[in-house]
Amino acid sequence: MADTPPNPQRLTELRAKIDAIDESMHGLLMQRAGVIDELIRIKGADRARGAAFRPGREAQMMQVLAERHRGSVPLSMIVHVWREIISTFTFMQAPYRVHLAEGDAHAAMRDMVRYQFGFTVEIVAHEDAPLAMAAAGREANALAVVPLDGAGAWWNGLEAGKGLSVMARLPIAEVPFATVDAFVLAPPLSDPVPFDLRLYTGIIDRPGALEGWRGGHVIAPGGGEDRTLIAIPSGGSAPSGLLDIRAAGGYFAPATSTDTNR
Repeated sequence: MADTPPNPQRLTELRAKIDAIDESMHGLLMQRAGVIDELIRIKGADRARGAAFRPGREAQMMQVLAERHRGSVPLSMIVHVWREIISTFTFMQAPYRVHLAEGDAHAAMRDMVRYQFGFTVEIVAHEDAPLAMAAAGREANALAVVPLDGAGAWWNGLEAGKGLSVMARLPIAEVPFATVDAFVLAPPLSDPVPFDLRLYTGIIDRPGALEGWRGGHVIAPGGGEDRTLIAIPSGGSAPSGLLDIRAAGGYFAPATSTDTNR
């Protein structure tokens, strides 16, 4: 049996619906831009103080997207679109750059950072973490992104409230590509909110000092001159086996996986 040919009139109707939806989406984005313009006017000079990056609010928005998403469109695409919107409007409030320590997985790091920050924000690549962190530290609103592995113990010099500290962990949602374990470092935020997981560094005072510790988990074990990096859930306690414990920031739990549709 031959396939039924498409109905030209119905195709025209559906295309008209798509055009109308696109126009509505564009109009809503322009309305959103108008709200941002008003925010900028209200904040005035205050908007230049510190980074406009708000990882807590962004994590909450991504979680809401993941929870309410339905249909055949991959959630990873929806997250990508919203990431572009959030990053662009954040940039409008306080222009900033991202200094990237590429590490060993160069291509994956670049893809993930673009997925996170979009195409409006300038990404400046550096050979290693110290260079990226130093460059970000010289700019009031800049961020640094550094991989956990292959970039040295970049957390050794971190101390919350003094220069850069960890504000987020990437990827912000599980995606089927570019899942390098990395951290976003930022200057102190003017309106910080409690992290889901707080980060600390410390020196292990004896072998096996952290055995049996249940207050959190070790992200990177120390050794020699390198400090141990640990994560503690909100309300958890630091281990007694660490000396010279320093707060190093924190991060929020990632959104639900974007690799599935619901």
